[in-house]
Amino acid sequence: MILASMPDLPPRPLTTANAAFRESFYRRWGRENALVCGASRDASYETHPQTLSVKAAWGGRERYFLREREVAVDDDHWLLLNHGRAYGSQLRGVRPVTSLALFFRPDLPGQVAAQRPRAMPVWLDAPEAAATAPEFPEHLRPHGGAVSRRLRLLHHEVLAGERSEDWLETQALLLMDELLGDTPPPAASRSARAELQRRLRLAADFIDTCHAQPLTLDDMAHVACLSRYHFVRHFRALHGITPYAYLLRKRARVARRLLATGEADREAVALAAGFGNRFALARALARHGN
Repeated sequence: MILASMPDLPPRPLTTANAAFRESFYRRWGRENALVCGASRDASYETHPQTLSVKAAWGGRERYFLREREVAVDDDHWLLLNHGRAYGSQLRGVRPVTSLALFFRPDLPGQVAAQRPRAMPVWLDAPEAAATAPEFPEHLRPHGGAVSRRLRLLHHEVLAGERSEDWLETQALLLMDELLGDTPPPAASRSARAELQRRLRLAADFIDTCHAQPLTLDDMAHVACLSRYHFVRHFRALHGITPYAYLLRKRARVARRLLATGEADREAVALAAGFGNRFALARALARHGN
């Protein structure tokens, strides 16, 4: 779920205008990744238990009301709150304050924490692992590191129109990896590394061949016989970009060649290249046109 504005939730009253949104919101909330990125001069939310989440705010401050204390994020610091933590929040400013919060689907943190320390030969043979959710210290952290850069990227991409759930899953996996730290994985044998690269190249071949189909992150990871976490992490290490970006880049290259031949119907070009519509095509050409 990606919301590009602050959600219309209690304590604001229920109206006929927001009833449908709230029904859809609560049906999905707490079950999947959710990115909320919006700006407001006045917004507040009642206390409620949430999934593990990362908070940031720019151009002002957003206050979070925990049971035992109050803590505020601003241009200097971001905050992480653990799964099951109950809190409310309030955002007020003379000018609009940008608020960003990424809520992880409940099982993702445990899956990443379980995968990271496994030796390569183990997860090549058994992609999934038993998951235990990590617990993080809940305190303000200064901006400036990898997590801050990821949060800025999320904000930038949502403003540019990104709404893909696979993109959000990829970003959530990478952000959780960054939250868990820089502990190097166990050393792998040459044969295990070669097998990993073989699988990643099979997935790249699959993307390049089937780009016009509605591919998902699960489809790509399945071809590589890897978990989503290891697939995203090692595909990016090998190719320099995430699998989702690799797919968009391939589609954009195909679309650009079709346009160069004189094809004027952008809707037809979008469908032929694998984009759902001409608006998705336009966004991808702006970012992956080369």
